[in-house]
Amino acid sequence: MRKRTGNKFGKLWHCCSALALVFAVISSGQVIAQSAEATRTLQRLTDERLMLTSELDQFRKTLLILHTDGTPPEQSANPAVRTLAVEAAALKERLIAITEQEVTLLQQQIVAAKSKERAQSEKQDRANTLASTESKPDNAMESKPLRTAYNVDYTLEHEASNVERLHGLLENYYTELQESARILPTQEELTLREMAQRDADTLNKIPFSVDKVRLTGSEGSTALAEISQRLMDPRLPESRRDIAPICTIKTRLFDTLVGSESRSLKPVGKNHYIARVRLQPGDTTISILANQWEVRLPQHADARDYLITLYRPVEGTPELHVFAVDELLTAEKPHIPAWLPRELDIKSKAG
Repeated sequence: MRKRTGNKFGKLWHCCSALALVFAVISSGQVIAQSAEATRTLQRLTDERLMLTSELDQFRKTLLILHTDGTPPEQSANPAVRTLAVEAAALKERLIAITEQEVTLLQQQIVAAKSKERAQSEKQDRANTLASTESKPDNAMESKPLRTAYNVDYTLEHEASNVERLHGLLENYYTELQESARILPTQEELTLREMAQRDADTLNKIPFSVDKVRLTGSEGSTALAEISQRLMDPRLPESRRDIAPICTIKTRLFDTLVGSESRSLKPVGKNHYIARVRLQPGDTTISILANQWEVRLPQHADARDYLITLYRPVEGTPELHVFAVDELLTAEKPHIPAWLPRELDIKSKAG
């Protein structure tokens, strides 16, 4: 009986050992597979980043040849230069996304390598301590514990250096994209412009003189429709959208100054600016940079909200229009473009 029981326990122990070995092999295989997959992904990202970097370098060389006046290429009057600038910005966005993934994977590998290194070091320390204790006689003098020399992992150092270099690339791409974002319209703004253009195309144009400052509601609708068309005109250059001209408004009634204020005009793209202001009756002078325009409102009228639109072409005379908000909204089928800034609170009858 005792012999049979011993055999049973012996077989059970061998079975458990075998299972543990199988699990260890499976676990090791999974770790190796995961590591190989991460390495393949990292290599793919690196190859893609290098390819995009080469394309971006080619864009930059072409821009240096075509654009030599020192201004941002996004503002160039040359449509070909602007197209290259837009495509270069898109490349930088893709490069940022890929480089961020690459940095994340490298950092994960560094953390995993350091954890593995620490575990191996602790395991070696325990093995050395155990070996020293077992081999040391009771009456022998204590000697320095044995320790296997630890080799520097040059691969780990290389990956850390690579992460630092990629962080530098990311910082440069971020800076360049921020500069482009101050000029190039966002995808949402482009969509709003397209919506406004479709609306403007269906609008029956009401002729008016560009030299006329104060407009009727119908003329104001036409002025907005013309701005919508300019915003979609590929021949016109974009302009910075983080710089707004200051508009100084002074109103006199019976030669007495009754109102004075300064406002920032809201940039909407391609050197167009707009603002909603409240004007009082009398003679109003609107000053923007070195230009002035005069607007006369009936003395018996009440103060009303007006839209001021300014177009400052790269070459040519600035064009300014002023029209009442309520007259615009009561005009027949007014053009209320989608690109109008929300803070102006201009809504059609249906809206």
